[in-house]
Amino acid sequence: MIIAQFSDIHANGSDAALERFDRVLDWLRPMAPDAIIVSGDLAEHEHDASYQAIHARLSATGSPFFVVPGNVDDHHGLYQTFGKQMGWSGARPFNSVGRVGDQLRVIGLDVTVAGAHHGDAAPVLDWLTAELNSDGPPALIFQHQHPFLCGIDGKDRNICRNGHALSRVIAAAQDPVLGVTCGHVHRAMSTRFAGLPATMAPSVARANRLALDGRESAISDPPGLLLHHFHDGRLVSHVVMVG
Repeated sequence: MIIAQFSDIHANGSDAALERFDRVLDWLRPMAPDAIIVSGDLAEHEHDASYQAIHARLSATGSPFFVVPGNVDDHHGLYQTFGKQMGWSGARPFNSVGRVGDQLRVIGLDVTVAGAHHGDAAPVLDWLTAELNSDGPPALIFQHQHPFLCGIDGKDRNICRNGHALSRVIAAAQDPVLGVTCGHVHRAMSTRFAGLPATMAPSVARANRLALDGRESAISDPPGLLLHHFHDGRLVSHVVMVG
């Protein structure tokens, strides 16, 4: 079973932003994923037209898809285009959940904070607790802001706050959790969170340079995505960069 993850498309009304997304979609097409998740920052300008363009492209894949907001998304516009399909009411948070066959569940958390770049898990913890104790199949949790320290210079000031509380909810869950994945920093990475694998998808939009301990790379990476492969109870996440 294959779950494709896009993040940080940052559509803005320009052809260039959507062309980057089209390149990644072209790469993905032969893989025919069983589901697609989008971990926020779908658009940063021209939101209504951008969401409609992204929705059309996702629909054309033929795969079910699930989205959560990012910090530059317009919540009203996102709701207008995706809300009915995601089962959102007009009130936030805009969480999403869906089953992929009978073997896997994807759980999207809206951890965005209005007018801020950082996230906060606190408003979704009660909802997540109920979802993770519902006798459901193994779950892959996705959100926009990273709940773990990434170590990249300046980026952890915009972390998802209350990560320790989120970790406790996951650790106490009755239902199995396979891992946590996110976006936001425009770089692919992996670590551990709540004792589980934790990943960050590369961005579809221009990547941030890698900056660690005051040392910074001189190369900006191409657009990319994650492919999460679930087989025999095991999740393996593949980083794909589309040059």
